[in-house]
Amino acid sequence: MSRLSTLSAAAIKAMFSSETDENLIMILTLYDSQDPPQPFARLADGFSKRLTNLTTDDEVVYGVRHKGNDYVFLPMQINLPGELETGVSSCTIQLNYVTQDTITVIRNQLNSPVKVQIELVLRNSSDTDNASRENSEPEASFPGFYITSVSYSAESISLELSMTDYTREPFPCYNFIPTYFPGLF
Repeated sequence: MSRLSTLSAAAIKAMFSSETDENLIMILTLYDSQDPPQPFARLADGFSKRLTNLTTDDEVVYGVRHKGNDYVFLPMQINLPGELETGVSSCTIQLNYVTQDTITVIRNQLNSPVKVQIELVLRNSSDTDNASRENSEPEASFPGFYITSVSYSAESISLELSMTDYTREPFPCYNFIPTYFPGLF
């Protein structure tokens, strides 16, 4: 369930201002299919600082820190779902950076249902070392998405996400018709 109706004044200003020091950053947390689910990747579409614990002598890593977790910056585009009367449509995320490591993660981790949580945070609320700001709640949260298909090329990775809405599923899952239950008729 999203919390879009409760955006803070700073988030609304960041969205509609032509010039501001604040901006919204989308962070993604990908969970595996274990019980309980464990996060295996944390990504952000913007950055606010160098992530010193992930930076090595060979590679500098930028991203954001939110609630004690580091989210690695990766250029991406998202198409949020629209509201349909028949249910929730799909959401598409395109990652614009492909390496051999990301292809390995796709082949190894994405062979079972992967849960994705999408959150929007303010850059300045995730940037500081001040514990009260670092533990602040996200501006919007979209839990319950699952990766339903993945496609990739040399330039990008496209993830299609959908949300399973069990309230719209028929119960029982089969209709009692002669095709499924010939013994009843």
